[in-house]
Amino acid sequence: MMRTHKGTLLAALAALFLPWAAAAEPTGVAVDRVAGQTIAGRQVFSSTQLAVRWTASTADQAHHFEVVARESIQGTEVRVSAAASATGATLTGLKAATTYTVTVAACRDEACAQSSQSAGVSGQTDTEYWQFHGTGNTVDRLTKAVSDGNARLSATRFGPDAGDMANRVQLYYGPLTTTRQSSLSAAVASGPADANNPDTYLAFSSRAGSSGVTSPATGSSLVTIVATGQGVPVARHLGGFVRLFFEAQGADRRTRAMSIDSKDSYIGLDFNAGSAATCTTAADYAAGGGCEPAVAIAVDGDAGGNSRINHARQFKVAWPTLESPHWDMAVGTFMVFTSDRVTGCSDYQQNHAYAVWDGAAWKVQYQSNGCPKLFTSAQAAFPFHSGGVRYRLYYGDPSITTGRGTSNLPFLGPKKLIYADGRATGAAALVDFEDWEPQSAARDVVFLWPNGDQMDDRAEGYIDDYHFLAPTGSLDLQVMYVTITDGAIVPIAVTAVLRNP
Repeated sequence: MMRTHKGTLLAALAALFLPWAAAAEPTGVAVDRVAGQTIAGRQVFSSTQLAVRWTASTADQAHHFEVVARESIQGTEVRVSAAASATGATLTGLKAATTYTVTVAACRDEACAQSSQSAGVSGQTDTEYWQFHGTGNTVDRLTKAVSDGNARLSATRFGPDAGDMANRVQLYYGPLTTTRQSSLSAAVASGPADANNPDTYLAFSSRAGSSGVTSPATGSSLVTIVATGQGVPVARHLGGFVRLFFEAQGADRRTRAMSIDSKDSYIGLDFNAGSAATCTTAADYAAGGGCEPAVAIAVDGDAGGNSRINHARQFKVAWPTLESPHWDMAVGTFMVFTSDRVTGCSDYQQNHAYAVWDGAAWKVQYQSNGCPKLFTSAQAAFPFHSGGVRYRLYYGDPSITTGRGTSNLPFLGPKKLIYADGRATGAAALVDFEDWEPQSAARDVVFLWPNGDQMDDRAEGYIDDYHFLAPTGSLDLQVMYVTITDGAIVPIAVTAVLRNP
């Protein structure tokens, strides 16, 4: 009996495992770039996708396949499942210009608790290629996004519940002016953004003089000069308005990040609680005035100020805009801002500090030595939501001066790109400073003239204020709203489109 029982048991085990043991791991794994296209004789592929092919064993008993791509900088992974009959899959949501090690696993069950895995195969995504709108290969032949656009450019996308502003893009920008008073005005689109009608997201009409905020002729304590800004639409259940963050130099000649809320819901033109439609006078900005601002980032020496931060300029607020274009004021929203030189913390003149929203206030993040956490030698940084808890950060590196002219117009150097993933460290739902790749891993970004020529160091270096946006809420269409000069002409507001998403 014992012998018979033992034999029966072994036979049962063999029946259970031998079919699986006979199933070898997938072979012939290959990784290819996808979505190839030719631009002015240059072959370009998707910057976020790779195609994977494999051969399954003829004896395979796989329930399904799992394809895993792991990048070498932070070790983050992208996964995709494929049916048991599949011999290929496409990986999406990858980082541009990044090498991935790809494996294919033949999974025995739905949970893939048991599997046979292929050897790793390397593949690299393409670089991002952004092409400007216009003709030729000079700045003066680029198409203006707004006729009087000059500087301080940002773009705002409204969601489907924004009433008359539903699904529209609106610019906040610095118009050309004949006076000494700089301003931050709005420019409006002709209608909801439509991927099939570029004019709905590339062309805007100026509302300068009848919208926004202007430097007062006689300064107030907090506002003497208005500079850059960003319009952030706030969720309807929190009031449904535009919070305009703007940079202002005060009477003490120090610059702070300020904010003021629109009084016309999502229309976002009127920020004056009084009878006037614009904010223009010292009385408007004074305590109790119709445009009294709130201080978003206070500087060292202010009540509740931030140590070692003498100026807070050229900032951008980031939240999961692909999931919701309207900010829900959730904890973990973050802001990057120019802090200028931080003595004892960075030898560079241009740096970016990092602040996180705690539900009530912006908290600048610091190192244990008291220095603010900084992106060094970085100017005009812009964080762009890429889905989930993943973001891109574009910035200029002004320490690289190749191509710089002799004019006093801002030269930001080549544009760099790094990534963040909230899953890298700490709480997975939050994007802290440590979730960003090191700047040593920064990739180059390629910019093309309308005729397909690549911009040289000089042209790229004079790309200044910019804002990246998915006008329709899909990463299939990505637009860069940008201020540019050639080092000689007055800067203008133009657009570029990502050719290889």
